[in-house]
Amino acid sequence: MIGANVSAFSIGKAVGRVGGSVPQELSYVVVAGGGAGGGNTHTSQYLGGGGGAGGLLSSAVFSFELATAYALTIGSGGALYNNNGSNSTFHNITAIGGGAGAPRGSSANNGGSGGGAGYTSSARGLGTEGQGNDGGNGFYTTGYHGGGGGGGAGAVGGNANTTRAGSGGDGLNITLASFTSGYLAGGGGGSRYDTNDLWGYGGTGGGGRGADRNTNAVSGTTNTGGGGGGGGSASGVTGSSAAGGSGAVILVYPASFTATLTAGVTSSTIISSGFKKTTITAAGPSDTVTFG
Repeated sequence: MIGANVSAFSIGKAVGRVGGSVPQELSYVVVAGGGAGGGNTHTSQYLGGGGGAGGLLSSAVFSFELATAYALTIGSGGALYNNNGSNSTFHNITAIGGGAGAPRGSSANNGGSGGGAGYTSSARGLGTEGQGNDGGNGFYTTGYHGGGGGGGAGAVGGNANTTRAGSGGDGLNITLASFTSGYLAGGGGGSRYDTNDLWGYGGTGGGGRGADRNTNAVSGTTNTGGGGGGGGSASGVTGSSAAGGSGAVILVYPASFTATLTAGVTSSTIISSGFKKTTITAAGPSDTVTFG
């Protein structure tokens, strides 16, 4: 199932309406944790697909009430081996964790974006409509073996071929009001049965590249929702797969307001052109944000 398939996404300025309990407006991006790359330490399970990126949801307009607590959760990246990322939430908005890449002989997982297929006897994972894209296919023929790339928020995962393992799908370039946040939610690259650096590239937006017979895969970048690179072991030479990157919630609102977060939440806030951008990088199920 194909989700957002553009290379960039722009969110306009939020407009605050001052006064009493009249609802105010903000812009948001919610990114879930990315899926882990496929593969494990058994010698028959090498050449996994890349992990799918965490689901990405965004909107230019969200109406909020002052002095009202809104729930927050930041999803963790999928752990090794073959685990999906965790969901991220803001209020009733839930971005779905990325699907894990597949090891050889098993199917990749569905998720916000789907994981890439293993190199043989494997199906790619499917993305969630409006949040991400499908993973890529693996490839097998005599002398050429590779896993597919994980899907990204902006593009499907690449298919492996005789030249290279499948690269992760690119994420989306996010702009909120006057703030440029950069690319988020890129898919992980697939792994390759080779020693010549022909693993799949990670998708732009935090996706980790895949492994080959000499080199371990790279994890998805923290707080981007990037998928982890695929890996495994080949002929006794281990090129491990990698974990997914954690997610984030980004909120942009008029600078006249203050966002108060529960204790233990990790965040940063910057101000530009009359707006604040608060990026929340760690929050648990009982955490909240309140505006005043």
